[in-house]
Amino acid sequence: MLRRLVVMAFLFSFALSTSTEANSDAQHFWGGFREAILSGDSNRVAAMTKLPLWVRGPDDSDPVVYYGRKDFDRVLKRLLNQKVSIWKGGKVTTTNMLKVIKEKRELSSKDLQAPNSLSVELFYFEKVAGRWFFTRGYLEDGSD
Repeated sequence: MLRRLVVMAFLFSFALSTSTEANSDAQHFWGGFREAILSGDSNRVAAMTKLPLWVRGPDDSDPVVYYGRKDFDRVLKRLLNQKVSIWKGGKVTTTNMLKVIKEKRELSSKDLQAPNSLSVELFYFEKVAGRWFFTRGYLEDGSD
């Protein structure tokens, strides 16, 4: 019985440390991504993006469009300036993704969907080969 408790305690502490490490790793990436966005450094944002970037509208039936480096600045601007409705302070508020990113200094457990994926409103990020990337964006008005 004691051996079983020790094993369970070890597994529980391992799970917590793995989760904490993932949160810390994701938060570090988010801080750099956020800083690059807010400074308008599209080259740095592109370096943090898995290109070609996967973009589509909000419906499952909307076609996926892939944007390479050549079109990245244009689609990034559209993604950041699009309107998004969020639940804030007990009511629905309309803002844009740039303001969402500006206001979101810290990730929450809601953002980190799994140790290797996170989302912030209409942006999706994945950890690939040990490194975080911006991998998907959704355009409310659809893609091109």
